[in-house]
Amino acid sequence: MASPVHLEGTTLEGGGQLLRIAIGLSSLTKVPVNITNIRGKRSGGGGLKAQHLTSVQWLSQASSARLSGAGLKSKEITFMPSTRDQQSETYLKSEIQISQNTPGSINLVFQAILPYLLFRGSHFPVRVHISGGTNVSNSPSHDYVSQVLLPMLSLIGIPTIESELHSRGWSQGGARLGSISYIVTPATRPLPAFQLTNRGDIKSVRVTILAPKACEQHFRDELDVMFDKRETAIFGDREPEVEVTFEDSRHDKRFYLLLVATTTSGIKLGRDWLYDHRVRVGKLEHVMSSMTKKVFSDLIEEIEHGACADEFLRDQLVVFQALAKGKSSVHGGRRKGELVEPSLHAKTAQWVVHEIIGADFDVEGGCEGIAFGSTEEDVDRKEGGKLRQSLEKLHVSTSKDK
Repeated sequence: MASPVHLEGTTLEGGGQLLRIAIGLSSLTKVPVNITNIRGKRSGGGGLKAQHLTSVQWLSQASSARLSGAGLKSKEITFMPSTRDQQSETYLKSEIQISQNTPGSINLVFQAILPYLLFRGSHFPVRVHISGGTNVSNSPSHDYVSQVLLPMLSLIGIPTIESELHSRGWSQGGARLGSISYIVTPATRPLPAFQLTNRGDIKSVRVTILAPKACEQHFRDELDVMFDKRETAIFGDREPEVEVTFEDSRHDKRFYLLLVATTTSGIKLGRDWLYDHRVRVGKLEHVMSSMTKKVFSDLIEEIEHGACADEFLRDQLVVFQALAKGKSSVHGGRRKGELVEPSLHAKTAQWVVHEIIGADFDVEGGCEGIAFGSTEEDVDRKEGGKLRQSLEKLHVSTSKDK
């Protein structure tokens, strides 16, 4: 077995995303990895939190990998996937249950295992039930995933993924566990290259409010005022289409707001805020006003620079660009005539895929993928076997480093 590719965990963003992408790609491509100083730029000492450990352990079981060093707060792990073609009993099940005892983000666990579920070569759908947090600070919410991420994955050619919210889990207002089920249909061929370069005009906006029931009308009034003020900035000359949904958060410290704009080309742009500041008695109007103004401003900024993926989606598309067959492009927009740089999260994702599978990104957001899942004959016809050559090169270089 080749020596593992070493990844320094403090590189660029230095958080959990580096770990999730690395282990997900390793389990797929069978390129072993060694990650040091895991989450080295996070407060509290870094290391593996429960949700990271959950993802790593499941992927190790599914890919029959040898895993060493993994435990709560571990700062170094080595992940050595099996080179055998057979799949483990863990993965062959049609029902997968992943349980967390804390409200760790369900959607970050799902994000880590999704590439494996999609591209490992299975021929039947799998239902994945995950417990933990659905609305957690510094993590994608269930609402963002279901309204933005999953529709955008479908738009780029991923088989439709269904999600079902059973109950909400929160990090605010006292820890509470929730659960979500996903139905994932594996891809039966390599993901074709995709182009997100033509955004189109904004045709509609969907608003999702989670807040105490007593706040519903005030929130709706705040939204009406903001739409009146910023209508042209969002819709231009088009007739505005707005849908507002409200859900009782059942706690006076749980506030969440999501705005999703849909364009004429089917692109979804989302911005949200799970309120994580102190909620003071008698100051709820200030909370709702602040949230509305900020989320509107964030969405309008996304609209104004013309991106075909919002800031938080852009980094989640990196893995799919790298695995696709052909050159995929994601336009990140322009600000004052200059290309909008990828976020630190996106740059981190791009660095990880380069280190593990040799995929590179250009300044305009394009990436020539490795055509993962192609047959050996297909790979040989494509640029002299780019996938196999990249992996062989990485294996040789890491062996020499040892």
